[in-house]
Amino acid sequence: MDEEQLQNLPMETPVRAPSRKWQWLFQVLVFLGIVAVAVAAVVYLPVFKLSYISVAGNSYIPTEDIYRIAGIYKGQHMFQVETDKALQNLRKDLRIEQAVVKRTFPNGIVIEVEERRPIACIGCEFGFLDLDRKGMVLNAYRVRRLQTTPLLVGAKVSDLYIGDKVEDEKILLSLDYLSRLDDNDLGQIVEMNLSDPAFHVVARTTNAAEIRIGELNRLEEKATYTKSFLEELRTTTTPIPYIDLTTSAPYIPAVAQK
Repeated sequence: MDEEQLQNLPMETPVRAPSRKWQWLFQVLVFLGIVAVAVAAVVYLPVFKLSYISVAGNSYIPTEDIYRIAGIYKGQHMFQVETDKALQNLRKDLRIEQAVVKRTFPNGIVIEVEERRPIACIGCEFGFLDLDRKGMVLNAYRVRRLQTTPLLVGAKVSDLYIGDKVEDEKILLSLDYLSRLDDNDLGQIVEMNLSDPAFHVVARTTNAAEIRIGELNRLEEKATYTKSFLEELRTTTTPIPYIDLTTSAPYIPAVAQK
């Protein structure tokens, strides 16, 4: 083969070694893959399955309903629980005013709720409505159930449904006063009469004693005196006809001891 033929032969392409850049990228990808597999293995270990769900603050809403509303159940993986979504679901329920949802590692969820507490009942065109401290309608029914909260008489509302709010000033002030009492106190008050146009409000207790509230002012002070009066009614055997809160100093009439 002469020199000319040798020059016309095809040249082989030299094989290049991989650059350091691609070697580094490959190593990073391998490392990330290993980390992802390790994280997935840890996350889905049985130890991260929910074994307990703590619910606090509910007295009216059953605990099982709290689970259902939040969409959280035992056996779920901790990291599959969407706490933000659970919180949104709880706050959408009209019975719940505030809520907190948080994880407790390795396998628990804590749910804290503040319920909208029914503190009074009021008549409407089709029956009765339960109201919370801010005047929101929590429930509606035709026949009044067992009395557990005071009935507001001398005032009536219409065209209100569950989730609506009362706007009447006298009713809202009455609810503010009642919201300062606890459940035992509310159970002792049968009704609050709001019929006096001058706001001379009178409440009546289960043993027929009167709480002469008068104008709906100094509500915190009057509620404090009311609690003391109701406690005395629970512990004394001597009938007490009324307490007068219309003046700066409360007045209870002297009653002859038996």
